Amino acid sequence: MTHVGRHPLRDQHSADELLAFLELERIDPNIYRGVPGIWPEDRVSLYGGEVAAMALRAAAETVPGNRQPHSLHGYFLRRGDHKKPVVFMVDRDRDGRSLSARRVAAMQNGEVIWEMACSFSTPIEGPEYVQRPTAGLRPPEASPPLVRAWCPVLDIHVPPAPGDDAPFDGSVDRAWIRVNVPLPDDPIVHACMHAFASDVTAGFGDLRMSGVPAGGPSIDHSLWFHHASRADDWVVYDCTPAKVGSHRGLYTGSAHDLDGNLVAMLAQEMLLRPPKEEDR
Repeated sequence: MTHVGRHPLRDQHSADELLAFLELERIDPNIYRGVPGIWPEDRVSLYGGEVAAMALRAAAETVPGNRQPHSLHGYFLRRGDHKKPVVFMVDRDRDGRSLSARRVAAMQNGEVIWEMACSFSTPIEGPEYVQRPTAGLRPPEASPPLVRAWCPVLDIHVPPAPGDDAPFDGSVDRAWIRVNVPLPDDPIVHACMHAFASDVTAGFGDLRMSGVPAGGPSIDHSLWFHHASRADDWVVYDCTPAKVGSHRGLYTGSAHDLDGNLVAMLAQEMLLRPPKEEDR
């Protein structure tokens, strides 16, 4: 399959170094510390998907048995610094017969930058209905890679909307995404990296609506895990706007793997402020 191309940071560092942000230091049974990953020098802030992935990993460290991530719901409260460690405070709300509930506060400089509630569940066999992926989406090898070298651990290919010849410039309403370094078989790691990737897309690029940017700073983010798929295989995120108003936008999306399994559903709200005059 086609790769995005060589990324200078990916070439300079090993897979273990690139994924070291998931190796959290345990300070206390409910307190963990992590160091953000390797990013280009010109990156301004901590990537939202990274702090969500690290927080989910911290919560998973406190969960008993073989329970897997079921959902997360978080708020981006302050801009994080990607050059500073993050401390994760975990509250063990409840461990039931099949579900565990946790709350996590991610902190830098004594302030909460991300607050998250999440749950874990024990896999149970039963009847299943699956929403199928959008028909007509081009496969990853037939979709162009994202031009800018954005993240050293992700391959990102952007297919056009069904029926279009090429992606709309600036839109990442749909994206094939995979982790491009080998991941261990641990399903928690793969769930954390799906959380990492889930903040890449936006849902407003195809609107082509005057005064509405293709995306903006995230306000809150929800993710429901439905199928244990590998994050180092291709997954397509397909997002649709639900509402734009008051300079905010809400979109929903689905993530399917190459076999058509529904990996996750997501919902995210963004600030959609028009660009300032000096930025135009």
